[in-house]
Amino acid sequence: MTSSLYHGPEMAGRLNVLIVATKPPWPPVDGGRLVILNTVDALAAAGHRVTLVAPVDPAADYAAALGALACRCRAELVPVRLPGVRAAALSSMVRGRPLTAERHRLRAVAERVRRLAAAEAFDVVQAEQLQAVAQASPAMASGVPLVYRAHNIESVLWTYAALFARPFERILLRREARRLAAFERATIRRAAATVVLTELDAVPLRRSVGPGPAIERVPVPFAAEMAPSGVPLPGHPALVTLASPTWPPSRETALQVARQWWPAIRRRLPDAVLHVFGGVDGGPLDGVEWHPAPADSALAFATGAVVAIPARHPTGIPVKGLEAWARGLPLIGSAQTAEALEAVAGRELIVADDPEGFAASLQQLASDPALRARVVEGGRARLRALHDPAEVAEQLTALYRSLDRAPRGSHP
Repeated sequence: MTSSLYHGPEMAGRLNVLIVATKPPWPPVDGGRLVILNTVDALAAAGHRVTLVAPVDPAADYAAALGALACRCRAELVPVRLPGVRAAALSSMVRGRPLTAERHRLRAVAERVRRLAAAEAFDVVQAEQLQAVAQASPAMASGVPLVYRAHNIESVLWTYAALFARPFERILLRREARRLAAFERATIRRAAATVVLTELDAVPLRRSVGPGPAIERVPVPFAAEMAPSGVPLPGHPALVTLASPTWPPSRETALQVARQWWPAIRRRLPDAVLHVFGGVDGGPLDGVEWHPAPADSALAFATGAVVAIPARHPTGIPVKGLEAWARGLPLIGSAQTAEALEAVAGRELIVADDPEGFAASLQQLASDPALRARVVEGGRARLRALHDPAEVAEQLTALYRSLDRAPRGSHP
């Protein structure tokens, strides 16, 4: 079985929304999945009919994902494997398309979209990230307006990743970044509209493509209150950071904090424990615990802990910061983190950019309950003001209703 039955409310004027993603949003174990899941929930709560199409590993047991999505949308999970890197690289060279886009170019997913678009009328097709656009293009070709939703600027991500690579890899990554930039511009010009998550991403994209294409900033929908984990983490205080072992900038930042920053912090706070979630493992270090990626993200947000985002990518939004706010945990982040979250230092988070600053911030939060409470409430207030799911659904609905159904041609 590859789809779930949709039992949404019948409402006059509701929209029929088709969302195409590169991965199922369940379980919501990373920021990208959580963005999609919260969007599906917000649109469904607004009364719209949502169909989600995404590839799924045929070897995985995805019955739980279908079950979790059944009450939210009609889920069309297509069992298909991504091609290997070598095969995708060869295809990328022959066809002149970026490697990451070519690797996610899945005919089975595109065919499912084509059949759905032929069988019923959709008001909009939304491609979640650049890699999903090719799979969404059959609906676009039938006249359904395409919304390209950029979770981040892919070309900027690859340029940033090159800073953490070896010299030869750096050359390849920067070359790929240039190809991605051209691909992004072409996609934005062909889409009926492009949605970005932050104004920080909207500004360079508008400058890159020039006047004409619609680029709208629509925040991530996020509930203002979620329960933290009831399982405590060792440490007084416990400091939590999340990192991916497969993404070099994330991995290297976590290792730098654990190996270089943490000894200085422990000198000031000898009972503090750093908890690194996500699967990065830097070996035995005093006062550091390495954790796998949790099946339930709540486990990384334990009651009484402090969440740290010591550095961030120069694009997108740190969704883990939104989750820290929602789960009632104080947040320490870099000045870049504050900028991406549109947060005010001292009101919604504590800003620290070096080991001494992090140590002082942790000490403040551990000794000043009023400061901790103020930062927690400030974060939740920011969620209510900017990320309220009902308001975000209204913004998306208004955008969808404004689109022209005239087809804009096939995708490159």
